[in-house]
Amino acid sequence: MIDEVKYIIYCLAYFAGGGRLGRLSAKTLEQRWVVLRSAVLFCYEQIQKPLVGVLSLQQLFSTPVYLAAFIAERAQPHFPQMLSALLANLISVGDDRLGYRVISSRDIELRRHEPNQHPVIPTRIYLELINVLQDMLDQIHRGVESLECFVSKFCDEFYGLAHDVQKSLLPGGKANYRPIMTEVLQAHCLNEVFSGVFSCSHKRGLSPALLKMQYIVKNVIHLYTGMREQEVLRMQYDCLSDEIYLKEVVDDNGVTRDLARSVSVLSTTTKFTGYKKSESWFAPSEVVKAVKIAQAICRGLASIYKIDVDNDCPLFLNPAVLRKRNTDVGVGKLGNFYNKIPLIEGVRIELSDIQELAQTDTKRDFYSEPEFAVGRSWPLTGHQFRRSLAFYGSNSGFISLPSLKSQYKQVTLEMARYYSNGFQNLKTIFGYYDPKSNGFVLPNSHVALEFQMGMPMAVANQLLSDVLFREAPLFGGTGSYIEKQKARLKNGEVCIEDVRADTLIRVKNCEISYRPTFLGGCSKVGRCDYFLLGDFTECLICEGAIIQPEKVGHAIEAMTEELTLYSYGSGEYQVANGDLERLLSFKARFIDKDV
Repeated sequence: MIDEVKYIIYCLAYFAGGGRLGRLSAKTLEQRWVVLRSAVLFCYEQIQKPLVGVLSLQQLFSTPVYLAAFIAERAQPHFPQMLSALLANLISVGDDRLGYRVISSRDIELRRHEPNQHPVIPTRIYLELINVLQDMLDQIHRGVESLECFVSKFCDEFYGLAHDVQKSLLPGGKANYRPIMTEVLQAHCLNEVFSGVFSCSHKRGLSPALLKMQYIVKNVIHLYTGMREQEVLRMQYDCLSDEIYLKEVVDDNGVTRDLARSVSVLSTTTKFTGYKKSESWFAPSEVVKAVKIAQAICRGLASIYKIDVDNDCPLFLNPAVLRKRNTDVGVGKLGNFYNKIPLIEGVRIELSDIQELAQTDTKRDFYSEPEFAVGRSWPLTGHQFRRSLAFYGSNSGFISLPSLKSQYKQVTLEMARYYSNGFQNLKTIFGYYDPKSNGFVLPNSHVALEFQMGMPMAVANQLLSDVLFREAPLFGGTGSYIEKQKARLKNGEVCIEDVRADTLIRVKNCEISYRPTFLGGCSKVGRCDYFLLGDFTECLICEGAIIQPEKVGHAIEAMTEELTLYSYGSGEYQVANGDLERLLSFKARFIDKDV
């Protein structure tokens, strides 16, 4: 990074232009150095964020997500103007000399002032949507092996019609009758699949039922990938592939010592001319399940359209062809279909949801927007899943909720691995080849970048909800500080918005962090060796500890019970007894005294 900043200063001194002599003055260079020094510190501070790590100045000045985070953390009065001037100078230096394209300040301004962005889905509603979508996906997936054959049978326009209708349309009498819809479902063992919201006892209900299935699949893809609306709808049949990120290891004798490792990815376009021309997204097992369902439906519909799925066929083929044979090949109307599915429409907005929305975007008045009124259905859009994935996905406190589906927990853990800035194949697997730079590039709009930087806001909100809004008292180093803040809130000395803003700034500046522990929580930044070794009683004397009395009580009960398992005087007994004595001493000195 030192070499990087030296080279930038050199370029600014000799190639940035400006002034009467065609170069920057010493005073101007000094001002640019102030911003660069701040940028270097910001890049190094990211080492505290597991998904990001130390950034380079190239990454900072060429990635909107990183640069926006940098601007948000440096709130000095004249800093935006100084940064804007530096960016303008770097742009004038040129891509060829720097080796990368610098973002213009105009691009950042547009991003910062975009009105009424898609909101982060409130926690309660997000949990409910995750569970509803997962249950529906599991229901559809039970029939994935039969869907293609089932749908393709409807090439026969009389197939599935009621006998009364066949009697008036079909020549040849009962001998030529096709099975009715209930018989068709029974024959293909799809009664359970086509039930509930997907029920279709008559043929006329099949097209809407398939459209609902496609809508569920589409939203599961949004949920687990963060892809945008048009990115999902643009996917073709062969969108799924496996990318090898670790080649197999073969010894001198030709024996394979370590198998190759691969990851499933989604892309909006196929590969051609020897390299990828589009970005890709990590496809966890639930997305693979969803795509397999969409592909099965697509193959069945393709046989009715009489097209080849391998020839640029859309993944979400329009099922309207079942009712109207001259339907054009294309994607069905999946945009605003949520109101057709009662389980999703039934997710109603409560007052607590509006309050949470107001916290996630303090500059927006959700109370005055009619679509977010209490009692209304949540106005679900695909892009909301993108923001919510970045907001919640990297939050260990959120994924520890017992009511959250295990699939989501597993997916976010995998995402943290593959979307981490330290993953060496991040660009080659999820980016695309850029002939101009002769290398792979991760697009600035990729959800991986938002996923990495979504951590601070999530940590701040988890800290506030788990700690600040508790009625019971807190102990420990940080716990005592929080108790003072709670007292100030209660006395009206400060408002919750100020406390929340201050907490967010401190988290972003890596002054505090938060993770749940056996005795409450921990605000220490970075690794804790005692936590890794399981020595939880060290939390009792740690300055970063947030001790919850009820958890101390649970720990005492657990240690008392554990003592009965060991022989008196044994090594295990002495260790467990020592932990118990420390817990009892802490309880007597602080918790019982406070009561």
